Amino acid sequence: MVPPAELARPTPSAFAYDERALALVVTWADGPVHRIRFADLRRACPCAVCKGEMGRPGRFDQEPSLRPGEDDLVTIELVGQYAVGAEWRDGHRTGIYSFERLRQLGDRLSTGS
Repeated sequence: MVPPAELARPTPSAFAYDERALALVVTWADGPVHRIRFADLRRACPCAVCKGEMGRPGRFDQEPSLRPGEDDLVTIELVGQYAVGAEWRDGHRTGIYSFERLRQLGDRLSTGS
């Protein structure tokens, strides 16, 4: 039997790239499909460099603008059964996006909040 917490956990059923829109397309097992622009995905990078840590501001707190290559997605790969890791053209690859975080980002962007 699957514990209730497992049932509530967001689960992607497919990932794809929309090259024309420069977006990651995430299809969720419960139905929604999110197109997350690469620029939005990069700005949402959860790593300590981008988001900050221990009271220190992150890179995007200090300079919200993207530099060349920062939103050019090279690859995205599964990290276990709970997240994806992205590698960007500028060499950045330390951000791990949990499925929960990815779902929240997609939901927020699709509602415009």
